Amino acid sequence: MDEFSTEVMAFMRECTGKEPQWRCVSGAGVCVDAEERLAAVIVPLDFFRSGGTAERLVSVEAAISELTAADRMFLYEDRWRNSGTAVRAMMRVRMGQGLRVFARNCDVRPIAPETAAAFLQRNHVYGSARARYRLGLFRIRSTGNAEAGMDQTPGMVAVATFSDGRRREDGTVSYEWVRYASAQGVRVVGGMGRLLDAFVATVGDGTPMDVMTYADLEWYDGRSYLRLGFKPCGDRAPVWFLCRPGCPGRQICRTEAAVDEVDGVKICNLGSRKYVLCGR
Repeated sequence: MDEFSTEVMAFMRECTGKEPQWRCVSGAGVCVDAEERLAAVIVPLDFFRSGGTAERLVSVEAAISELTAADRMFLYEDRWRNSGTAVRAMMRVRMGQGLRVFARNCDVRPIAPETAAAFLQRNHVYGSARARYRLGLFRIRSTGNAEAGMDQTPGMVAVATFSDGRRREDGTVSYEWVRYASAQGVRVVGGMGRLLDAFVATVGDGTPMDVMTYADLEWYDGRSYLRLGFKPCGDRAPVWFLCRPGCPGRQICRTEAAVDEVDGVKICNLGSRKYVLCGR
């Protein structure tokens, strides 16, 4: 087991207090927490140095789904080392270790662009992005021991942002759900649905509308969107990036030549899946 895998196993052990499982699936290492809530496929940089491809990773995903019902993520070494606390906080929550808050005990309010941007920079793996509508979920009460106390979490526990509407030829207005994030270490039960409903109520005027979004397959399989009534509507192809030594971010590879001319490791993600919610 390499250093990266050992670090992830130790992190899972620290979070849950129990020994995680190590599995070899289609030639890839997978760390599964003891309660089988999260299966993290380990994707070291050496995977790509030795000729690894997106197709091989997709085959790993198919094999995992047959072995466990655990939520799954593909944990790339560059993300683990360069994303600060965001990736680890997300993993804790997905292993059931986060502070629990019920969305029914929260209020939805519009928030300023700078407020949304600051929250997303702290709490979303990809940071902020431009959006037309910005909604925050604020705690207004707590209803007992089943959730964290009011003093244990920030007042604003989640943020969702949406694009402006685009009218299609058939008259339907389409919006994109751009970002959703909860505060680090907080799991907001029902938070996505509460913010989605509030957005629909904000822009709904009787005109036919839909909401579309993308699930980054590096992190999620889209099950949260399915529970909200979204339907899968096709996949985007994997994207190739360049990871340079000492540089924290990824550079998109525009051409093969661009990769050959610089020192670095060429890696690819798994693409994304489009989801659409119609008739809201």
